[in-house]
Amino acid sequence: MNLALLAKRGFIRPAIALLSCCVATWPATTFPQTIQPGAPYPVGMKQLEYVDKAQGNRHLALTLFYPAVLNNSDVPTRMVFFTNLHLYKNAHVVSDNIKRPLIMFSHGHGSNGIYYAWFAEFMASRGYIVATLYHYRANTYDATIMYTRSKLWQRPVDISKDITFLLNDKAWGPHIDPNRIGVAGHSQGGFTSLWIGGAMVNPDKYLAYQRAWKNNALVPASLRKALPLDAKPALKVADSRVKAVFAMAPGDLPGFGMDEQGVAQLKVPAYIIVGARDTQAPPEENAEFAAKYAPHAQLDVMPGLVDHEIFANECDQEGRDTWPEACIDAPGIDRTNLHEYIGNAALTFFDTNLNVQRSPQN
Repeated sequence: MNLALLAKRGFIRPAIALLSCCVATWPATTFPQTIQPGAPYPVGMKQLEYVDKAQGNRHLALTLFYPAVLNNSDVPTRMVFFTNLHLYKNAHVVSDNIKRPLIMFSHGHGSNGIYYAWFAEFMASRGYIVATLYHYRANTYDATIMYTRSKLWQRPVDISKDITFLLNDKAWGPHIDPNRIGVAGHSQGGFTSLWIGGAMVNPDKYLAYQRAWKNNALVPASLRKALPLDAKPALKVADSRVKAVFAMAPGDLPGFGMDEQGVAQLKVPAYIIVGARDTQAPPEENAEFAAKYAPHAQLDVMPGLVDHEIFANECDQEGRDTWPEACIDAPGIDRTNLHEYIGNAALTFFDTNLNVQRSPQN
């Protein structure tokens, strides 16, 4: 289906439209919470790790971004390769007796949550707590074919484990409202956000996906031998604590076995945003497909030459030299402005669907 037809049917909203036109409202399941004066906040960041004893003593890690209060000695943390970030490592969290909404962030294939620090900063500066994951054995620093290609279900399962860890943590649990939890993600992480929100994979199609990798002769036989052929763990990964999902350029829906019937199981509100020129997760078979069949989904296709990597951090010159394919956008594309647009879309969407109200000062 082409973009013009989708637009005619109401599936597409242009990026320049007012945000109030881009977010649908669903009945709230919790009483409204008011974010008190103080935003925009300085944003702290802290890395957390814990051991998942229930599943082989795996070490799981995430970075938490949160509204912070600064001391005179606090200085912004510089991130190699990236720019336009204003984050304070291990700064003190604001202590104001407000239980804040939590957003879990799932990164793309072979990436990590820090690559999306701009998004976490945007949301945390406006009162949210954001947890960006290092998906187990599927991140920039530690990746294997077992988890990047075969055990994809480990992604949503581990988000659920991370939610439980944060809610039970003595330091962070008191700051989080367990009834206001959302998930966001990019690329494979966008797929993950749909998945944990309730969308399902077809077991036969997921098994076919696994079998394709197990039989891929380009992969060393010693690695292929250990790959499982089992769709059962991929079938029940939804988490009822997740109330809304914000999926950025989700992919690869057909490849992973998520068909029309599976997408239709996504009952929570979803905002699906993608660049019209996305070359890695083509909109028609991914974002547009999901928005067509998910009952409460809003599709936002950013027009023009907006490609897949627009959702990652802005890069400094070192980053542009090192990763030109991820850091350099097409002529006329302004990543700063689009991040502002995407951030505001996410803020409006999550405020609406997690029932967050804002005082006039915010």
